[in-house]
Amino acid sequence: MSTAQTSIDNLLKDDVPEIGLPLPSIAVLQRGVFDPASSQWETTAEVRELTGAEEEYLASLESKAAITYAEYMTALLSKAVVRIGDDPVTKEMVENLTIGDRDILFLAIVKCTYGKTREYSVRCPMCDERNDVLVDLDEDFPLQVPSHDIQTPVEVTLRNGSVVKLRLPTGGDSAYVGKHSTTTATQNTLMLSRCALLNEADRKGKTPEEWARNLSISDRNKLIKALLEVKAGPKMEGVNVQCAHCGENMPINLNWMSLLFG
Repeated sequence: MSTAQTSIDNLLKDDVPEIGLPLPSIAVLQRGVFDPASSQWETTAEVRELTGAEEEYLASLESKAAITYAEYMTALLSKAVVRIGDDPVTKEMVENLTIGDRDILFLAIVKCTYGKTREYSVRCPMCDERNDVLVDLDEDFPLQVPSHDIQTPVEVTLRNGSVVKLRLPTGGDSAYVGKHSTTTATQNTLMLSRCALLNEADRKGKTPEEWARNLSISDRNKLIKALLEVKAGPKMEGVNVQCAHCGENMPINLNWMSLLFG
């Protein structure tokens, strides 16, 4: 028997190697979910890749005219996030996540499904030539470091000297505001009424919405600005690349849908 044949026979005796499944992905949240039982913030989450079943489910949601972005993202995360801390994920947990943490989980799901790079074919606006562009989900969407400890409330002093404490908006807040407001002014009222940590002395017999509605425009703007100034989560902005044909800068605006489905 030839040496080559002997080698082939030996290979055939070995167990056929198994094709490994994608490994679960671990994401570290910036604020996380508070666990009353342990009085600690759970900041470790596990996600898995999306399947065809989820693609069909999400496509069915897209056909609903009344669904908001926040509701769609809650549905997606509820499907693909396995756990937060040691507890299996629930819709309520997903809704209680900050917007930045939800974006962290969304990118983790995209990376778990496709890998850390995504390829797009983009036409240059200057020379009209097509470019194959690789987007690095880590480098092109860097994690923003908050200047404030986001596990504690933001404190804002109003014109009358009183101090208002605000928690960061969550996915549930965004969904509620999106469903119940048609103007920016109403959005501000609803968001402040949900994010302000008020006691009876603060409200003076008013509902949270009445309290927010009766604030001066100056104080309302100050409170909204304080919430917007807290930068957290991945920086979800456009990616700038250079055209391979003409050398001009070629900005690429990638929204969540293009990152998810390409």
